[in-house]
Amino acid sequence: MKNDLFTEIIGQHTAKLLLTEAIERNQIAPAYLFSSEIEGVGKGKTALAFANAILSRGSRSAIAGESKHLDILQIKPTYTENTSQQKSVPAIRVEQVREVIEFLSTSAVEGKQKVVIIHEADMLNPTAANKLLKTLEEPKTGTFILISSYPQKLLPTIKSRCQIIPFQRLTDEEVISVLKDQQIEVTEKILAISSGSPGQAIANIKMLASISQEITKELEVPPDDILKALSLSNSISSWNHQTQLWLLTYLQYNWWQKLKSTKLLAKFTHARQQLLHHVTPRSVWDSLLLP
Repeated sequence: MKNDLFTEIIGQHTAKLLLTEAIERNQIAPAYLFSSEIEGVGKGKTALAFANAILSRGSRSAIAGESKHLDILQIKPTYTENTSQQKSVPAIRVEQVREVIEFLSTSAVEGKQKVVIIHEADMLNPTAANKLLKTLEEPKTGTFILISSYPQKLLPTIKSRCQIIPFQRLTDEEVISVLKDQQIEVTEKILAISSGSPGQAIANIKMLASISQEITKELEVPPDDILKALSLSNSISSWNHQTQLWLLTYLQYNWWQKLKSTKLLAKFTHARQQLLHHVTPRSVWDSLLLP
């Protein structure tokens, strides 16, 4: 097996080394947990490359990067039927684990085994998690790849049956390289608040683009006029909760770079805690923005 299985994956040297050795030695574990402390660092892309590498041992038609290989099943959290996304939390449900069991119960189409990739595995609901645990305990002609940025939320008994593959934050240079491959330019501000995650950088770019440029321009520095501060507070407090939390992070970095004020940092910490505990947004922003 060649050493170029993961040439399209930037960074993640430890993960790539462990997975390449598993393929070259033909020592594939029954289950893996691709784990990181932050989303968007390449776990999903690596999982797909690894799945295709596993299957290519028994089939010449398995192509690296091919996402529609018939012997790969990908499971992702879903919303309950007839429920708006705004009013429910996505989860991996027992019906989806039953789909996994049915998938593994049939013979592989092109090779000797199958691969199941479970994205955001920490979002397994309790019933689904217990059913998955029983499935992991049974001998199957398949390999599981669980992906999670919150591995502490997984059942310990599930984690104990997986080989842990650690994924790290990327360097700024690696994030820029990933985005450049996608023809995406990133500013220093966005890069700084993206925590070494290309996925988070893309989300941050989209979030910034969704916010009024007039407001972000007025907030380049803390407002020094009471009426302007109240007007900004009124506008921002009408936004959705996630956008307000994001703006706090963006402003905290921006203002710290310009003012280096520990007093302001304390105000941001307090504002974030208040928003997370559902204090009235207008009150939070008034307190933060008023001079």
